[in-house]
Amino acid sequence: MMKKIYVSGNGNVTWENFHQFYIEPLKKLNLSEYEFIIGDFSGTDTLMMEFLKDKSENVTIIHVGTRPRYFTNSFKTMTGRWKIIGGFSSDYERDQFGIEHCTHFLAADFNTDEKRKSGTLKNIEKCRSLNKIEI
Repeated sequence: MMKKIYVSGNGNVTWENFHQFYIEPLKKLNLSEYEFIIGDFSGTDTLMMEFLKDKSENVTIIHVGTRPRYFTNSFKTMTGRWKIIGGFSSDYERDQFGIEHCTHFLAADFNTDEKRKSGTLKNIEKCRSLNKIEI
């Protein structure tokens, strides 16, 4: 059975943080053993799509509404085989689907402060409570 990684992260992630907290951990994995579940929001999601477009056919994009807010260019890439699942009514509903269907997760939160808990931190906490494996 293929391992499934749900990728979650902030929309305002910097390139340096994306590289450190997302790309570096993935370098330790054989990507062909994993399927990736990714949202379609700016920041972490779009950077992950761009990173994976020539590295994996095993990607599922999940999105709110009738079509993804972002999708990478498919010219001479593997994106033609990616799955797209949509129609979620909110980011929360979309995230719950990703969490439910993953075995592993990859996430880093940079936005939580004393006034607000980010959606990414909520996703991390939910994955941990369900004993999903952290990459």
